[in-house]
Amino acid sequence: MIRPFLLLTVIAASALTAQATTYVQQETATLRALDKITGRSTDIEIEVGDPVVFGSLNVELKVCYQTPPEERPESAAYLIVKSTQPVAVESMNDAVSATDVETVSDDNPELFSGWMFASSPGLNALEHPVYDIWVIQCADTVVATEADIRAGQAAEEDEGDLDIR
Repeated sequence: MIRPFLLLTVIAASALTAQATTYVQQETATLRALDKITGRSTDIEIEVGDPVVFGSLNVELKVCYQTPPEERPESAAYLIVKSTQPVAVESMNDAVSATDVETVSDDNPELFSGWMFASSPGLNALEHPVYDIWVIQCADTVVATEADIRAGQAAEEDEGDLDIR
């Protein structure tokens, strides 16, 4: 009686410790931004290190990872969202391409800094009264494993560049 239980325990443990998920580091991400006042959503293509402005938000993508097509779909992006001086534009598409706006001061705080996951947008969400932003997917390539991601996170925490939770 104990042997079948032991065998099932070993099988379950080996299934849980199966191959680690592989993530592919991407150079761009697609974000969806919602203006809660007008009810309009806009898809934003953003490149790593190239901030964009949406309404009164400055959004910067630090890194984005996507699982390969043969694995369970997941996109994870590290974003920094800062408040800006409001930018007067005729449409939200113009706001996405706006540049040279003042960010992060006493009047314009950093609103969000952390990981967002496409499969769980509510897990670590931007809390803003007017705008919602979430990750849709990542694109472009450089291969990384889950261990590489953790090692990169540890290195970034040591450098103090990113506040990873």
